[in-house]
Amino acid sequence: MFLKPQRIHLHFGLEKPVKILQLTDVHLSLADDVDGDDMKEHAAARRNTFFKEAGYPERDPVGFLEEAMEYAKDFDCTVITGDILDFMSHANYEAAHKILAGKDYMFCAGNHEFCPKVGTPDSFARKEEKMDEVQSFFRGNMLFESRIVGGVNIIAADNGYYTWTEEQYEQLQKEVAKGYPIVIFSHVPLNCNVLDHNPHHKDLWAPDDVVATTRKVTKYIGEEPMIKGIFAGHWHGNGDFDLPGGKVCHVIGGLFKGIVGEIIID
Repeated sequence: MFLKPQRIHLHFGLEKPVKILQLTDVHLSLADDVDGDDMKEHAAARRNTFFKEAGYPERDPVGFLEEAMEYAKDFDCTVITGDILDFMSHANYEAAHKILAGKDYMFCAGNHEFCPKVGTPDSFARKEEKMDEVQSFFRGNMLFESRIVGGVNIIAADNGYYTWTEEQYEQLQKEVAKGYPIVIFSHVPLNCNVLDHNPHHKDLWAPDDVVATTRKVTKYIGEEPMIKGIFAGHWHGNGDFDLPGGKVCHVIGGLFKGIVGEIIID
């Protein structure tokens, strides 16, 4: 096996353990004749970037995603926390659909799912415009999805542009009311940059009401007792850090490096 599992064990007092596989930051970087020569060059440069960052692995992101989805058969639930795509292209859409079609997984969007070409500033307007197009290649609802598995409420929610919405806040409250312990997965880690809304992506701007909602939801996730596990990606490396309310946010490294998260809850 070429995958490198990052194992995390949580204790909820379940009668039978629940196994969750987290995949994140695949960064498929493909282009074909439909996309054009310029995008082919861009894709080749991006593949080389990730190949170097990953330390010249024996598999490319396509191979790692294929292996990970096969490996997922041994788990009760698979959650993909964004950036399956490195940018929007016909070849990336086709590759993702081919590998994931017929597979059971939960998916929340990352920031790259709405990127036409890496280096183009992020845009809330473009995200809204391209939402249906991108969603059509993936199952579920990449903005907010939940399912109860073995007495655990698993939630995948989009915060790929560093923000939360009022609708997500209401959905979270409804999930809490169900009375099951919750583990929540998102693309961007819940760190102080999210709480203060100081995004790394300098061109991304949000109005004051969105910033206020983002702070409210971040605080709610950190303080709500029923939310017992918090997982994210985006950083490309493994790491844990403490949130202001005392909880831990677990960050899983990129699948383009072969890293997967094995979360065992008992």
